[in-house]
Amino acid sequence: MSVKLLFFAGSTREASLNKRLAKAAATQAKELGAEITFLDLKDFAMPLYCGDLEKEQGVPEPAKKLADILSVQDGVFIASPEYNSSFSPLLKNTLDWVSRIRSDTTPPRTPWHNKIYAVGSTSMGAMGGIRVIQSMVGLLTNGYQVHVIPNTVAVPKGNDVLGADGTIESPQVEAMLLGAMKALHDTAKLHAAG
Repeated sequence: MSVKLLFFAGSTREASLNKRLAKAAATQAKELGAEITFLDLKDFAMPLYCGDLEKEQGVPEPAKKLADILSVQDGVFIASPEYNSSFSPLLKNTLDWVSRIRSDTTPPRTPWHNKIYAVGSTSMGAMGGIRVIQSMVGLLTNGYQVHVIPNTVAVPKGNDVLGADGTIESPQVEAMLLGAMKALHDTAKLHAAG
C-alpha cells in the first residue's frame, strides 16, 4: 500500500526558503515510496477568518478544495517561516478555515484529523526557524488535536543548503530531513493500516 503524503509551506513567496524545504522533503518522501502531493498556498487564497463572514457566506471554496485534497492523505509535512518566533498568519488562517469544515461523525472531525504530521522550518539565520517549530507543534497538538511526530526539522542558513528544485547541499541536513521523512512515512503507513 502506497502512503499518501501532502507537502506545503506556510508562505506564498515565490523564493520562499520554506517552499524549498517542503520540496526537498517531498523529494525524499517520494524516494521512500510515498505518493506525494505538493501544493502552494497561493493557489488557495482565503479571506481573514471572521465568524460573521462564515455565517454570511459559508466556508470559502479554496478551503473546501484544500480539505478535499487533505481528506485523502495519510500524512502531512508543513514547513513554516518564523514570524517573530511564531508561524505565519497565512498558515494559521488556512488551518483555521479548514478546521471549520466538519464531518458528520460523532464527535465531528475536521479534515486535519486522522493524519500524521511532521513540521519543519528554515531561515537564513543560524537558528533555522527552531522557535517556530515549538509554536507549530503546540498549535497542531493542542489546537487541532492531531499527532505530530517528534522528528522536527530546523535548517539553519537555508539559503546556502536548499536548492530551488528540492536539492540539498549539506549531508547533515539531508540526513536529518531523511530521518524525519522516514519517520513520517513509516508512522503514516502504520496508522493507515491500523
